[in-house]
Amino acid sequence: IPHYRAGSSKLKKGDIVLLDHGVKVDGYHSDMTRTVFFGSPHAELEKIYHIVQQAQEKALAAVKPKISTIDLDNVARSLINEAGYGTQFVHSLGHGIGLDIHENPFLRNREPSALIKENMAITIEPGIYIPNLGGVRIEDAVIVTTDGYEDLTNRSKSLKVIPC
Repeated sequence: IPHYRAGSSKLKKGDIVLLDHGVKVDGYHSDMTRTVFFGSPHAELEKIYHIVQQAQEKALAAVKPKISTIDLDNVARSLINEAGYGTQFVHSLGHGIGLDIHENPFLRNREPSALIKENMAITIEPGIYIPNLGGVRIEDAVIVTTDGYEDLTNRSKSLKVIPC
């Protein structure tokens, strides 16, 4: 479930923990997501983790001024489709961040499309969610530069297992 709300249940071995968080400073938002595993992950979830990580890396490598939001979304989406999980990538690749946590441009594979511009603050957050198994999302916030991006998140994306 990509937008789950916390409940009162306690973690148990095999659970997935999706940490989607940020801060607000002087009215401006940040946004970051990491997925960690409470105990060893199911083999398919480990596979999915690496697919999501590759899709995010490929999309980040494509970030530059003048790429369309549709084309940028399709960079990650095509890799996930080729891996056989296209129908389980149920949200957009990302969104703008600033005075609102979710603002234009929205990086999705449908109209309306927009062009990415230098100095935009955007997120790149592919995800795969399998009903009755679990999901993985990795999200970073970046600033679009003249020839790429500056990573604002600057945190590890390696697969993390919390021992239990």
